[in-house]
Amino acid sequence: TPAAGLEGELLYVGAGGEADYADKDARGKIVLAELSYSPPRPEKTRIATANGAIGLILVNWGDDDNPSVPQGTVKPVWGNPTVDNLHLMPNLPAVGIPRLHGVPLRELCKQGTVRARIVSDADRLWKTLHQPHAHLGAGLGNHFLLLADHMDSWGGGATDNTSGNAVTLEVARVLADHKSELRRDIQVAFWQAHENGIMEGSTWFVDHYWDEIDQGQIGYINIDSPGMKHATRYEATLSPEFWTMHEEVMPAALGYVTAPKRLEKTGDQSFFGVGVPAISGRMEFSKELLERWHGAILGPWYQSVDDTMEVADKEVLAQDIRISTAYAWTLATRPVLPYDFRPNARILRETLAGYAKVADDTLGLAATIDLAKTFEQKAAAVYDRATALQRRFETGAAGGAQDDEAEAVNDAMRQISRTVIPVLGSVVGRYGQDTYGLSALKRWIPALAQVDQLAGKDPLSGDHQLWWGKLVRERNRVTDAVRTLNDLAAAIAE
Repeated sequence: TPAAGLEGELLYVGAGGEADYADKDARGKIVLAELSYSPPRPEKTRIATANGAIGLILVNWGDDDNPSVPQGTVKPVWGNPTVDNLHLMPNLPAVGIPRLHGVPLRELCKQGTVRARIVSDADRLWKTLHQPHAHLGAGLGNHFLLLADHMDSWGGGATDNTSGNAVTLEVARVLADHKSELRRDIQVAFWQAHENGIMEGSTWFVDHYWDEIDQGQIGYINIDSPGMKHATRYEATLSPEFWTMHEEVMPAALGYVTAPKRLEKTGDQSFFGVGVPAISGRMEFSKELLERWHGAILGPWYQSVDDTMEVADKEVLAQDIRISTAYAWTLATRPVLPYDFRPNARILRETLAGYAKVADDTLGLAATIDLAKTFEQKAAAVYDRATALQRRFETGAAGGAQDDEAEAVNDAMRQISRTVIPVLGSVVGRYGQDTYGLSALKRWIPALAQVDQLAGKDPLSGDHQLWWGKLVRERNRVTDAVRTLNDLAAAIAE
């Protein structure tokens, strides 16, 4: 802002998502929004800018008397900007305030016109950062599992993410002690510029090591904010091909199981485009506590100076370590990769069918749906063959032709992941990075999320043609991908 600050009328917009601006005029106003991941701060900023706001105030979560001041970035661009997306860099002044102060402001907005002045100062510059990256040197081929977490923090950083650094180091130590038993190598990275830049470190890693990742990476375990005080149950978000593995591994590691959840493109999930299946989980708070804390999934102390050792819990952290080690051990030692594409195939078919109901017939989704139905059948056959092959190893058979068969099946399944993940989870596709928290990413096959724009429009009208030209190309991309999935699956199942 200018040195004297920026003044304007204050407009309360709830969570600050696209729907929250309905029937509201934010032009020339400072908007007041709740801190949350629905949507995350960068998407709140993008949406506020698109609606003509001149400033953004974010009210911290937690109890209504929470005095913690939230820090953090509001940059939508994922990774370093390029000449193509530099225009998306934010120019909207944004500040965070304690909930203790934000709730009274919100109530004043409900009573009538409120004016506010914000004063903010921020840097935008290029820096060279040092990012630790190690190879364990296990296994015989070029296949590897990546363990990673971010090493930078706002505020105190005890649970975000010093505790994550501890989990990664401990899991790596255990795997190193059993290096000779691993079939695949382990790589470890500590991401830079996760917080103050938005995923520059992990994005640079994907861009820089693309060939190695594409040809050899079999999974990614991202560890962020484990060991939080008051957390009671482990919850995992995973790529769908890992859901079955999760339901097998978690009971053995923790003595109970929670339903797997959809992995969203948030903290350092920079591998959606290249198509690497991933896991991100942590011990989480009870539903009752989250309701009291207004959705503070990372604690009222999140990204503030109050994130100190007093809000970390060693017993909780031990559970995060156990399950993370169990995931890593399974992925690094199983002769046949524990992928199950039946959930992916079901999601693909159901999502396409749902889109077909709200679009019109001009896109030709019926043919895509037929291909998806075929893939669903073939995905079941792939699972059956992979499971049978794994059981042969478990009964003692190994070596020679069986090892070669497992390698061929694993390579083909890895190619299925490379194809299906960007279709189910990305708008920009294989070689780009979607902006942080992009609203369309809340839906599967997000490139087709706007098919409802065709409904009710005259197919010969300009409005219909504008949307059809965009959406039919996405339909073609998805259709080609599903056709490739069928070819890959058939090669395994036959």
